[in-house]
Amino acid sequence: MFASTGGGRKGLAAGILGCLLTGTLLLLLAVELPGCDAQDQDLAAFQALNRNKTLLAEQLLASYKPFVPPPGGAQVAIQLALYSIVEVSTAKQTIQIQGWWRHYWADKRLIWDPALCGIDALVFSFDEIWTPDNMVYEIIEEIPSGVVALTVYPSGSVFFSAPRVSTIRCKMDLDAFPYDTQQCDFTVGSMSYDASLVDVVPRSVDGESWFVENEGQPPQMKTGIDLLQYKTNTEFSLWRVRIVSRNNYYSCCPFPYPVVTYELVIERQTTTFITGIMVPIIVVTLVGFAVLLTPAPLSGARPGISVSVMFTTSAIYLVAARKMPDLGRLTLVGRLYIVSLMSSLLMIFISILTTAINLVMAEDNSNRADLLTMFRHYDSDKSGSLEADEAEKALNALGIAKGDRVDLMRACGITGKEGITLDDWLSLGEAARQLRPSTQGNIIIGAFLRWLNNRGRARDKESAKVSDDAAFNAPPPPSPKGPPP
Repeated sequence: MFASTGGGRKGLAAGILGCLLTGTLLLLLAVELPGCDAQDQDLAAFQALNRNKTLLAEQLLASYKPFVPPPGGAQVAIQLALYSIVEVSTAKQTIQIQGWWRHYWADKRLIWDPALCGIDALVFSFDEIWTPDNMVYEIIEEIPSGVVALTVYPSGSVFFSAPRVSTIRCKMDLDAFPYDTQQCDFTVGSMSYDASLVDVVPRSVDGESWFVENEGQPPQMKTGIDLLQYKTNTEFSLWRVRIVSRNNYYSCCPFPYPVVTYELVIERQTTTFITGIMVPIIVVTLVGFAVLLTPAPLSGARPGISVSVMFTTSAIYLVAARKMPDLGRLTLVGRLYIVSLMSSLLMIFISILTTAINLVMAEDNSNRADLLTMFRHYDSDKSGSLEADEAEKALNALGIAKGDRVDLMRACGITGKEGITLDDWLSLGEAARQLRPSTQGNIIIGAFLRWLNNRGRARDKESAKVSDDAAFNAPPPPSPKGPPP
């Protein structure tokens, strides 16, 4: 219980006396007087009641000191009536909320008997009676909405509800964007009064626990936080509310400072980011992989589609970047974009490589057919090999200079003593083709194909050598056993 001072008792006695006089006046006015209608009587009663309130307020404040807390200390119960989450700024690491901060406490210096005065409540301004100096410690900016009055009841209970738009610091972790869940904590407490003078607790109604922790959608409750009027945010949903009351100790002061911590857990609405960013990037990436299924690599469609996929992915990400937070580090969407971009670049490289290889192979096939035609044409005696005069004409037609013929034949392992066979002729034609620039291939593709051909020849020679060694080392077949003579 709170203590009362002697000056308070004197002021209260004077207030009671004034209430008795005014109550008698109201009783007389309640009797209908001849010549007076009911409207005039109601107006007179209302004016008398206002004079009574003024007299009572003057008597209560006669010896009242608004800068002194209630005798014995005050327990201030606070409640946040959250109206909406206005904005969540990931770039500034802030959350802006709109609501009413409700405060409840008792001041024994403001007690009167309503039965004597007929007054159920009085209204005071902030500079007339004592008010707690609670504030949000993490506040950056606070915008008040209008002038707020304090309501005092006969029992000495005081109440006020201050509408505020508060911008509060909130440290956010966006590595899982857009599937991120943020927890914004802010603390409410007194700036000047320690626990010996003021105790700050969450409000409890009808014996309900002030400790609130709920999963899923916001409940309708009237404890430390009121969500009856809450309006859902389009970008974030309120997932959980938790309220913790504790005492903070500081090195400056021997007494603790009671505070109330609100923990708001908000979850990002992912529908827009999934349908507008992630799904298009995944679909375009799969289209890039589908390029490998195109049946006509010689048409050049593969490189064109791969480049289009890369540009489409970049365009989607550039448009989406306007809605994404600027963090200076990779998020889930950023990682997806990099994977898609690398896949597009890989598809471009594979498309160019396969197209070039197919072009070169087509050129090889046409050259082989031409070489066969030339061999049949210059093999006039149809012996299956080109004699000296036939080889001379054929090599001239192939475009091999006389100075290069000896070196070229030596490089191909051809002696030419018994003429040039068909296999030797095809090898000479392949070597001659590699000496002149290709009209459809390029240096890189040519080098790659030569490396493949050399590996294939070396593998064939090794296989032939193994086969010869196996045939040489094999035991002779057993002689058939006939009947004895």
